[in-house]
Amino acid sequence: MEVWPTGDGSLSLRHPVHGEGYHPAAGAAAQAERLYLRASGVHADPRPRVFELGFGLGVNFAVTLRHARRRGAFLDYRAVESEPVPLEVLEAVLRPLDSALFERLAPHWGGSFELVGASFRLRLEVARVQDAVLGAGPVRAVYFDPFSPRANPDVWTPAVYRRMFGLLEPGGVLVTYSVAGRVRRGLAAAGFAVERIPGWGGKRHWLRARRPA
Repeated sequence: MEVWPTGDGSLSLRHPVHGEGYHPAAGAAAQAERLYLRASGVHADPRPRVFELGFGLGVNFAVTLRHARRRGAFLDYRAVESEPVPLEVLEAVLRPLDSALFERLAPHWGGSFELVGASFRLRLEVARVQDAVLGAGPVRAVYFDPFSPRANPDVWTPAVYRRMFGLLEPGGVLVTYSVAGRVRRGLAAAGFAVERIPGWGGKRHWLRARRPA
């Protein structure tokens, strides 16, 4: 796995099997902030509760945690990851963003775990989302960030969309980078109110789906 710099200076890598980057070339941290943090409304939530499908390299979590700490908000974060990267790859990408966070994660990496700190609770489950427990209690936002429907079709399914709908509290929001027609239709069929929103970094649009209040 080869780590490479993205346009904003943060690092990413290309998956050796799927042939896709974990993040857009324009910026890993920038996408985390613009799409997942801000388009979901988590940046303004006084008690953010987030679920991420596809923890990957931890960039979305690190960016969300950094913002929560600046605001003095406690971040409750749950995630699933079916294929954890090697620890040395995680270190190469995550340490430049948050060295202390990497040191907290490293002893537990590779399996499911829960970490609690002064400013966050992170529960990471290593499993396919179809089989995951997902944790108790609703969340305010879902970061839907697996590999693309082409590379990872088993995740972009009506059954998974329904699980995400059930995980969100009324009024909660799911955000993702894919605006494929079948993704929009699938989310709508699961009960979401779906809209395309302005994208960034080579993507004309992103997708936001809200569970009706």
